Amino acid sequence: MNLTVMTYNIQHGHVHQSNPGRIDLKETASVIRDSGADLIGLNEVRGRGDHPDYTAQVEEMAAFLGFHCVFGRSIYVGGNNPYGNAVLSRWPISESKVFHIPDPAAELRISRFEHRSILRAAVDLPEGGQFAVFSSHFGLTPEEQRNAVVLASALTEAERLPFVLMGDFNVTPDDPVLDPLDERLTVTHPYLEGQLTHPSHAPDCRIDYIYASPSVTVNGARVLPSTASDHRPVVAELSF
Repeated sequence: MNLTVMTYNIQHGHVHQSNPGRIDLKETASVIRDSGADLIGLNEVRGRGDHPDYTAQVEEMAAFLGFHCVFGRSIYVGGNNPYGNAVLSRWPISESKVFHIPDPAAELRISRFEHRSILRAAVDLPEGGQFAVFSSHFGLTPEEQRNAVVLASALTEAERLPFVLMGDFNVTPDDPVLDPLDERLTVTHPYLEGQLTHPSHAPDCRIDYIYASPSVTVNGARVLPSTASDHRPVVAELSF
């Protein structure tokens, strides 16, 4: 079966360049629609909360696209305002679970520290069987990133379905923290050489990733030149 997958840090749906500060989920969803992606992992997604800017963002995009979706909360912001990762799927999502990444020691936390998680969703494929999607947004410090890789490695090693692991990992491809993933999983790196993702208007690094299970073949990958968010999305063509 052939699949097109995408990872996209949507920056809460904020329009990054043309009108900074304005939330436009239709613009974000249009980037996804135009990519042709079947399965999408999203980061920096808001859920429905007390603040008027905290709406059910992934549900709104799913309605626009005619897709299925699931939201996975990592934290609450300013009271009862959920924030985390999400998955959009062309096909039904039969189960999902949030796995919480261990926090770093208190003395190693920076001012911008926030708790992180990995969302797993199991998608029912049209040809039968299932496919798992792991979507995550790693932390900003080395200890946070190591903790995230340890959990991601454990989850993917235990996974019995074909899968993708994707997200904004906040590290560049040459960082050895990624070695456990690079050594065991199918990578998209060879197709993305020289393609950068952040900041979208003038990218100087690639910190957004798509990995797949060893049973999955990567047939191509690319970074899309969108400035709707502060990250450019990454798309990969897979088969299994």
